[in-house]
Amino acid sequence: MPEKLIFDHTMESLLRTLERPIPPEQIKGLDALGIDLSKPLQPAYPLEVFSSLIGFIGRQRFPRLSEQEADFEVGRAFIEAYTTQTVMGKALKGLLRVIGPHRAIERMSRTFRSANNYTETRLEKLGPTSYELWFNFALRPSYFRGMVHGTLGLCGLKQIEVKVLEAPHPEARVHVSWQP
Repeated sequence: MPEKLIFDHTMESLLRTLERPIPPEQIKGLDALGIDLSKPLQPAYPLEVFSSLIGFIGRQRFPRLSEQEADFEVGRAFIEAYTTQTVMGKALKGLLRVIGPHRAIERMSRTFRSANNYTETRLEKLGPTSYELWFNFALRPSYFRGMVHGTLGLCGLKQIEVKVLEAPHPEARVHVSWQP
């Protein structure tokens, strides 16, 4: 099986969640992870570097939260950074309110696959405002939970619930629901 790689545009959006300018101690921490910000980003990074980066950002930005809750907040911050700091993300933000939550979650399932070379997803509609989203490989399920929550929030929804369900490691399943 080929090495699991995260593409540069995903790494760039995740790095945008750090405060600006990035403090020297955080730059040292990123260097220790194998991310050298004095050079252009590599075309792709190993999954382990990406996973470590999520944990690093969680500890920097949300030090009082548990690892799972920090991962959730990093996932939400990723969506916020992407939709406010990138051209594509700004366009997507406007589109999400227009297309609504059903089409947004269907699109999200496909979008996850463009972030790397390994993700497979399946989406199952359970009811009028309820879905289950399956990932073949998710080392940090709460991060994905945060991304789903953040994306649906951009659709104008207020009462969103995203729960991580039991799944054999390294798979992940999340149950998504909202009030109309």
